[in-house]
Amino acid sequence: MNRNAFVEQMQFYIPESACAIAYDWIQLNPVLIKITKPRKTKLGDYRPKGKDGKAIMTVNGNLNEYSFLITFTHEIAHHIDYLERRTLQNPHGQNWKKVYSGLLSQLLDGGCFPNDLELEVKNHINNPKAASCSDPILLSKLNEFDTETVLRLTDIPEGELFRMTSNNRVFLKGALKRTRFRCEEKNTGRFYMVHGQCQVESIVS
Repeated sequence: MNRNAFVEQMQFYIPESACAIAYDWIQLNPVLIKITKPRKTKLGDYRPKGKDGKAIMTVNGNLNEYSFLITFTHEIAHHIDYLERRTLQNPHGQNWKKVYSGLLSQLLDGGCFPNDLELEVKNHINNPKAASCSDPILLSKLNEFDTETVLRLTDIPEGELFRMTSNNRVFLKGALKRTRFRCEEKNTGRFYMVHGQCQVESIVS
């Protein structure tokens, strides 16, 4: 795929200013890109060999342009890390962090993020996590660019019932433990640690 075709296709998913940078990454490190339907358990993934023997990375197609770009960069970093180390062991180790931070720095230098997101991305570079959802400050800022209004667990008061939109299970919100809340499932009485950015529906008891 030439640059113009790539940009024409990808500008629906990432900022136009990032398209040329992403194209250069793919040219230097060829990988098959698949944009998928929303998945409940992950935003993207990477496999060094797909069914046809080619490296493949996937990204959920429902993400806003900046969440998509961060996820896209995360997976490209896995691809480059694999090409350099030829192993999937320790996938979020020091080499991956170095590659990922370098790619994000290229995007920052290219002016690919709005001013109010740049600071969070710079902080993220200083201590990159295994996933953007593990960085609550970055994730919260990324969520601000969602086009649909979404209710998240952090928006629900402690002690209130809520339903998980992903599986319809009902919980009672408990106390915050770092980035997750200790919540009791009403049907079983079991406790689970639920991420604060999880999409939920409020239940009036």
